[in-house]
Amino acid sequence: MIVPTIDTSIGMEVYSTNIEGISGSIKGATDEFIVEELVDSTSFDLTKNVDEEHTYPLYLLQKEGIDSAHAIKEVELATRLKLKVLGLKDAKAITKQYVSSVRKYRDAKTYVVTKHCSLELLGYTRRPITKRELIGNRFTITVTGFTYENMEQSRGELEEMIHKNCIANFFGYQRFGSSRAVTHLIGREIVKRNFKEAIELFICYPGRYDSEEIREIRELCKDSSNFQNVLKTMPIRMDLERILLQELVNNNDPVRALRKLPITIRRLLVQSYQSYLFNRSLSKVIKEGYDIALPRSGDVCFRFSNNSVVGIKKFDYTTSVIQLPAIPLVGYAFKDDNRFSSILKSIMEEENISKNNFYIKEMQEVSVEGGFRHTSLLCNKFSHSLHESLKLNFILNKGCYATILLRELMKPIDPIAAGF
Repeated sequence: MIVPTIDTSIGMEVYSTNIEGISGSIKGATDEFIVEELVDSTSFDLTKNVDEEHTYPLYLLQKEGIDSAHAIKEVELATRLKLKVLGLKDAKAITKQYVSSVRKYRDAKTYVVTKHCSLELLGYTRRPITKRELIGNRFTITVTGFTYENMEQSRGELEEMIHKNCIANFFGYQRFGSSRAVTHLIGREIVKRNFKEAIELFICYPGRYDSEEIREIRELCKDSSNFQNVLKTMPIRMDLERILLQELVNNNDPVRALRKLPITIRRLLVQSYQSYLFNRSLSKVIKEGYDIALPRSGDVCFRFSNNSVVGIKKFDYTTSVIQLPAIPLVGYAFKDDNRFSSILKSIMEEENISKNNFYIKEMQEVSVEGGFRHTSLLCNKFSHSLHESLKLNFILNKGCYATILLRELMKPIDPIAAGF
């Protein structure tokens, strides 16, 4: 099967199934892609009213037509609260997610409505909740314009692959900027200490669906003598590019300019490059014929019980819990000590990097230690209904991408045009 160019550009060089794609599209409207966060409510103490111990407001944020980073900015301007999300969500969706205050408040607003968001106070916690409390996400997705002839067979094969844990757990398009897949390229330059080149990519790299106005701005920014004039005409939606340009005009220091970006964005850039290396590693694992659902002696494995991660340990054939093999996520603590790490090491050599590149002394806050990610996607409660469109309902563990599951079912020729 031919893999689209954008897939290979972000490290997804293969499919993990031979399912005949049904084509079609998603996200024709925001209500055709609905995401709801699921948290472990037993891991934090929530009270309806504030008291001496419970002073951190916890909200449910519903947003539409805006990504999580800009949604938080919009809500913070309206409320004066300092908030953080558990997971980053795409703009082209309706999402419900938990938002925790990082400061104590005794009289937090109970309900807030902004242009793209609504914020409902759920209660107060002893501490801000973190990503550790996030279990996964529930998806309700509508697929339109698909091929009817092979839909039932393809859907049945997908369910079988889900049951066997055979869907590759790639990082999805959103991780890399979707139609403007550039975050990993910027991250690569940061890791290699090419900070000036990182900024040039951030500002000048063209997006496939950029307007003519934005294309012209990106072209002008290739010449630093244009920065002052460009700042006068740069549209509001290019807020991050504006931050970089303004700091370059003020100080002409690439590191200082990058550090003006929100910390979540800075970290995302390096993590995107880490994700690209993982995708390439997983692609190579599949190409070389490994069974991504079958752990072997010596493998590091994610252990699951009741659909939640209960540990990351070496494979144990005596345990009854689900064990999924893991590939390393490169970082400064990376060790080449198993069959998958040797594959990652070979790709690092191709990229001309070492683990030491990921300790970035110029910006220590974006350094990454490394870790692991399971090779196959864990999907639960998969169901569907078919009328004029195909509606899919399922739950994925945190860090897994719905578009990766849909990619195997739809096999889109042009993922971006298909809504991915």
